[in-house]
Parts: sequence; structure tokens; C-alpha cells
Amino acid sequence: AQASTVTIANGATTLDRLVLNLGGGTATVTGKVTQTLDINANLARVPVSLANSFSPGLDATGSISGTVKVSGAPATPTVAFNVDASGVQTSQTRGAGLGGMNVSSSGTFAGSKLAFDANISDGAGLGLKGGGTVTTAGGPTLALDFKGKVPFSFLASKLAVQGLALNGTANVDVQVRGPVSAPVISGKVSTSGARLIDARSGLAVNDIGADVSIGGGVARINRLAGTLSTRGSLSASGTVGITPAQGFPADLSIKLTDARYTDGRVVTANLGGDLTIKGPLVSAPVIAGTINLARTVITVPDKLPGSLSELDVKHKNPPRAVRAQDRALNPPTSSSGGSSGSGLVLDVTVNAPNQIFIQGRGVDAELGGSLKLTGPASSPQAVGTFTLQRGRLTILAKRLTFTEGTVGFQGSLVPYLNLTATTTTSSATVTIVVSGEATNPKFNFSSAPALPEDEVLAQLIFGRSMSNLSPLQIAQLADAAAQLAGAGGTTSLLDNLRSAIGIDDLDVTTDEKGGTAVSAGKYLNDRTYVTIQKGDKPGSGKATIDLNVGRGVKLRGEANDAGEAKGGVFYEREY
Repeated sequence: AQASTVTIANGATTLDRLVLNLGGGTATVTGKVTQTLDINANLARVPVSLANSFSPGLDATGSISGTVKVSGAPATPTVAFNVDASGVQTSQTRGAGLGGMNVSSSGTFAGSKLAFDANISDGAGLGLKGGGTVTTAGGPTLALDFKGKVPFSFLASKLAVQGLALNGTANVDVQVRGPVSAPVISGKVSTSGARLIDARSGLAVNDIGADVSIGGGVARINRLAGTLSTRGSLSASGTVGITPAQGFPADLSIKLTDARYTDGRVVTANLGGDLTIKGPLVSAPVIAGTINLARTVITVPDKLPGSLSELDVKHKNPPRAVRAQDRALNPPTSSSGGSSGSGLVLDVTVNAPNQIFIQGRGVDAELGGSLKLTGPASSPQAVGTFTLQRGRLTILAKRLTFTEGTVGFQGSLVPYLNLTATTTTSSATVTIVVSGEATNPKFNFSSAPALPEDEVLAQLIFGRSMSNLSPLQIAQLADAAAQLAGAGGTTSLLDNLRSAIGIDDLDVTTDEKGGTAVSAGKYLNDRTYVTIQKGDKPGSGKATIDLNVGRGVKLRGEANDAGEAKGGVFYEREY
């Protein structure tokens, strides 16, 4: 890199600040070579990638600065070094999910043995201290000891394939012994306050504490416990293989206690159970065991969400780092049809003798039973169903009792409903079937003799033909149809009127003889409620005042068109 003087005299070669340009970095060499070596080199930002020429597949990056002293016979030199490396990565560290590392190391190399101490860190929280020896004669062997902290972020790419994310840091104390080609790893790992998130289900396990011992090629979980974000606790024990080539095979037992699951849409379940996870964690581990459901509520949404269309996003000219991240998060699938990256596989029995409630859009039913979920978690297959124990359907104060029904699954974890209610009117036998995914079930009306659906609904609710309904009754019928369909937005005529005239309640009722009445109600204050009602017959109007005196006791006064008045004391309690 610059002019230097090399002096050769009396069998000795002397170097006076020989500056070498090494791939953009420099090595300044000073010293003497005789029958022995006495050379000092100062390294400044020498790229680690120079080693790639001597070690195919290493794919090293980063740079090294520091000092190196070489002494002893040229055939068996002794090297002492003190170096700092920054941004170091190799194909092996990338495969382990580690980013660019900073390494400070000092040591010696003599007699085919490297002895060193090192501090290793990165920007994500990695912090290891240790060292040991590497014997290079014959097959290279290792004798290394390291202690420190390792962030779980190095597992990000492998866990992302399963839709998982693990946050936190592990405290490690590991020993590595044996040949480089097949090292034996032992030691212990512990963590506290870690968090595991399953993006697909929305579940998270918080405050994870674990103690793990490593030996014989496996990590043995002596203790693992955490709390679920939705409620309850989780504990686990078992083993996980630590050989990457085997896909980290697991044999784990998991216990759920007083847990709660919610999918954020339609299902909220209280549960407990015992599960096992077996198989390679990075491909298709099998979850098996039994889950016992306690109170479980399947809510049929009153209104459907607005439609969402998927955006077709393409990243043009992505930087190298983005392409690398994309490859890590979306590894290519095997053309041989292997199960790599196929996700969790289920073999779970779900028991619920009762207390599975379906509520919403007039449906109020309880079911129970047992089923078995098998196949991929993304599209499970259900063997068995939950069957109806009791239930009813309410449409405009008309109650129908369900006569049969089931809840199962068809290709997803969203419950599939199939409920039937039958009743008899003055002119027909009406059957209502509620079927489809709980997020958007369909209500089908039929009758014997056969009638159009709107006619069936008119007969069911009002006991008369559509042609004999008043305009307000037709509006009610349309409102009921919109409620059952789950149409988005406010489609109710009564809702619009109630909002426009500033009252708290507006309702239209029909008595057994077909008489229609309109009632309006409003809170005068937190304790006083006034109702005005007017029917289509003379003398059917009345006014009512309710005064809530507390603890379920209510005073009521009433007066009608004919001048009659009455009062009473009522006790109400919700249970």
C-alpha cells in the first residue's frame, strides 16, 4: 500500500512497516525473520471475507482489527493475538438465525492448539463470555465453555414458519466438547419473563419461566410454566432435540389449567386439559391429547363486517437484506411433497358434556358432546359433533323451540351450525333451519304446504298472510329479516324513527287478535322511565311511569284513555 524497506543481511530478513492492502483493510507488518520468527502485525478493518477463498461455503462477512505477534520456528510458529471483530457472520451463524456479531478475543496458537478467551455480542441482546481450546491436528476437536445471554430472536425465522414469535432472553451455561463435525453440547438454560405469541390463533403465553438441562443431544425441560393472555396457566415438561438437521424433534407434555380461549370473533371457551407435542418442531409436530371444555359461548354476530379485499402488494427492487428476510420467513417448499413448514397437526379429543352456548340473532341454544379434531391445524377434520340439549329461536317476541341441532367443523376452527326448529301455525307447519359457519349462518324458512319464504315468515310471526298485514307489520317483518340476515348498517325503520325523535325505545306490538299498538319510552332521569302506548282500537291508549327505588324494587303507575288508573310495586332480579 506504500513504500517499504525490506533488508536482507547475514541470513536475516527485516521488515520495516510493510503495509499490505487486504481487501480494503490493511496489515502493517514489522519484525525480523531468521531461523526464528519475530514479527508483529497491526490489522485495521481487514475483511473476514478473505477467508472464503480458503474455506468454501463459509460465506463470512465482517471485519477484524487488532494485533498479532508471531514467534518461534517457522515450521512450528507460535501466534499470540488480541483482536476485535465487528459485524461477523458466517453461513453457520446465519443458519442459526444470528445477526452480525461483535467479537473481542485474545489467545495463542501453538503446537496445533488454539487457546482463546472471547466476548461475543450483537445489537439484539446477545452477550456471551468464555473460551477454551481448539485442537487442529488430525480431526479438529473442541473444548469450549460459554456463559451469558442469548435472545430468542435467533429462532425467529424457524418459528415464523409456524406463525409463532418468541420474545425474551435465555441465560445459558454451555459446554462444547468433541470433534467439529459432531460436537457434544451440554449445560443448562433458564429464562424468566419470556413471551410466546401464536399469530394464527391470537393466543399469547406470558411470564414464561423455564429451567432446561442439555446433554446427550437433547434439551430436557425440567420446569416450564406461563400464564395465558386470555386467562389460566400452562405448564410443560419433556425433551427437545437440539440437532438442527433433525428439525428439533420434540416430546413434550403440556397441562392447561383454568384456561380461556377466544378467537376474537365468535368463540370464547373455558377449558383445561392434557396435551402432548411430538415430532420435529420446524416441520409438522403433532398435538395430541384431551381438552375438556367448561362454559363455552359461540356468538353469532348481529351484523356482518364490511367486506375487505386483499391488497396485492409487490416490493420493487428490494434491498439485499429484505430479500434475505423474505427467504428466511418464506422458505421454498419441497417438490417431493414433504411436510416441511406444513404447520401443526392435530389429534385432539374435545369433551364438553354440556354448557356450549350459541347466542345471537335470536338464537339461544345449549349443546354438548364430544368430537375428535385431526389433520392440519389450518384445516382440521372433525369426527363427531356437539348435539343439541335445549334451545330456542326468538323472532319479534315469537319463540320457537329447536327440535334438533349439531355444531361441528368443516375445514377450519370456526364452528359450523346446523339447528332446526319446527312449529305449527293456523294454516301451515313451519320449519326454520339455521346452518353455516357461526360467523355468518343462513336462516332458511320452509313450510307444509309449501309457501314463499316471506309468506312463511308472515304466517309464523303474525299468523296471517302478507296481503293482510298493515304497513307497520310489513316494516317489522323487513326488520326481522334484516336481523336474521345480519345485514351491515342500520336497516330498521324503528331504529331510524327512534333516533330521529330522540326517544329511548320505540316498538310495534301485535296481540293474539291481530291488533297493533305503538309504544314509545324515554328515561326522564336515571331512575324514572315513561312509556306512552297507543293501539288501533278505541280506549287502547295508556301511559306508564316506572320509578326505580333500588335493589330491584320498582314503583309503577298507569293511566289509560278511559281515565282508569292503577299502581303497583314490582320486584325484579336478573339471574
